[in-house]
Amino acid sequence: MISFAGIIFNGICDKFPNVRFGFMEGGLAWLLMCLERFDRSYETHIQYDPEGQYLQLRKGEKVSDYITRHIQAGRIFIGCEGSEPDLAHAIRRVGNGPFIYSSDFPHEVNNDFCKAELREILENDELTATDRAAVLHRNAERFYNLSPASP
Repeated sequence: MISFAGIIFNGICDKFPNVRFGFMEGGLAWLLMCLERFDRSYETHIQYDPEGQYLQLRKGEKVSDYITRHIQAGRIFIGCEGSEPDLAHAIRRVGNGPFIYSSDFPHEVNNDFCKAELREILENDELTATDRAAVLHRNAERFYNLSPASP
């Protein structure tokens, strides 16, 4: 969250418009907290910025809108796991574009654990088929600039 705040509030997304940022191995719940907290605290804690170097919001834009704009532009990606209870809510909030299934295989998990997590995503009734495909492979293909596998 600290790294994400630094990127957002220092205007890094605007300074480096072709860079994609991936936040992996942290789950996704922190993003929801950042969206709420950054909006609420920005109004009372705006950085002194006489040279316009930091976050520049558009007229009427909130910090969460700014983040969502960069998510939808394919600039911000977030690793998630199958067992995350807030995955569907996060997708409703910012779209399915940033979320990449992150197994951390073979570091901390085995085949059976990964298969169970994949099943959790595939059987999650709150996700559409498009959401599932985005989380399980399409977003990783975009983030890592990979071509889809041939059938």
